[in-house]
Amino acid sequence: MKRAWLVALLACGVILARPARGQIRGTIFGPGNRAFPMAVSPLHAERAGDEALANQFADIVSRDLTLSGLVRIIPREQYIESAQDSGITADTINFGSWSVIGAVALTKGTLERDGDHLTVEARLFDVYQRRQLAGRRYRGGAGELRRMAHRFADEVMAQLTGERGPFDSLIAFLSTRGGRFKDVYVMSVDGGDVRRITSNDTINLSPAWAPDARGLLVTSYGARGPALFSVDVSSRRLTRVPAAKGVNLMGRWSPDGSQIAVTFETDGNSDIAILSRDGSLRRRLTDHWAIDVSPSWSPDGSQIAFCSSRSGAPQIYVTSVDGGQVRKITYDGSYNTSPNWSPKGDRVAYASRIGGSFQIFTVRTDGTDVRQITQSGGSNEDPSWSPDGRYLVFSSTRSGRARLYVSDLTGNNQAELTEGNGDDTSPAWSRWLE
Repeated sequence: MKRAWLVALLACGVILARPARGQIRGTIFGPGNRAFPMAVSPLHAERAGDEALANQFADIVSRDLTLSGLVRIIPREQYIESAQDSGITADTINFGSWSVIGAVALTKGTLERDGDHLTVEARLFDVYQRRQLAGRRYRGGAGELRRMAHRFADEVMAQLTGERGPFDSLIAFLSTRGGRFKDVYVMSVDGGDVRRITSNDTINLSPAWAPDARGLLVTSYGARGPALFSVDVSSRRLTRVPAAKGVNLMGRWSPDGSQIAVTFETDGNSDIAILSRDGSLRRRLTDHWAIDVSPSWSPDGSQIAFCSSRSGAPQIYVTSVDGGQVRKITYDGSYNTSPNWSPKGDRVAYASRIGGSFQIFTVRTDGTDVRQITQSGGSNEDPSWSPDGRYLVFSSTRSGRARLYVSDLTGNNQAELTEGNGDDTSPAWSRWLE
């Protein structure tokens, strides 16, 4: 897993440090990979009484990196040094205390509080070469500590893999935890900071993020049946999207936010259509007697993947947004549904029924290289990609009630994200936050 080089790229806002070459470099996925043993030390609290915040930051970073499947966090009870009584820079850290417990990498830093304002400095070190690889300074209110930790976890992932991590983002989902109806909730990737977004005493379906991750599209039922609404996550305000003639369901914003792909239902038949931002019908992409549902945009906005029963059983198809030829990309499985296009553009995730339950698969956009991600009991449904295209979140009933899980693309590293009462379904992973 070790390579002989790593360039520490220090961007705007980074703590000043010379670019360094280290021993830590890895590929996050692949057969036989071993997780990096890493120590995540609590921050050094500059003021007495702030140790809980310092520990919380380290806990969130540890959780994120554990979810990545790349890092094995060394248990804190094995640490020899106290965070409050040890060095935090390369020239003051006793690296021997960390190498003796097997740490290849180490994070340390400081937390300073001024009223409700926090300043966090976090650093990543190569224990083998006893050098700092990266450092970041974050400032914000105490309520922003979780996001600071997520951003630092992303930076650690960037140093270890060459790609930014996915943790400075959000997951929207549906849950009955607040009552008998499915309402929309939003949470951090680690399962923390869960917020209820809708409380409208009706059925809500199919949440999907706006490109700026500030709002959602959701199908909600009212007195006149289902309709498409936009939801501002901050204010929780719902605004009905003006509808083209017919029923518009399962809305998905285009990557540039200029159009909405919908399941367009008229005269009892469902097709895929493109709407303008104002809800007016721009074009119908399909016009077929079969049921066409669940549109998903390619990252460049040129194509749409969708589910169709035109060949008999539901399968996954792709068509051009300009109205080109429809092509089938799944052939195995009697019921394939819920396509979701990877942000990298190379694969589509979907759910396929095997026996009496669903499992998560991915396939190349030309229909080759089908890979099964889940093989658990219960049903695994509604996959959604992380913004870096390296993970999937999905709903699974493997433990009884529906919960959200995250998996890497090998399927070897899967972790439960939600718990408690109610069923959690239909996850949607946002882009990175601004």
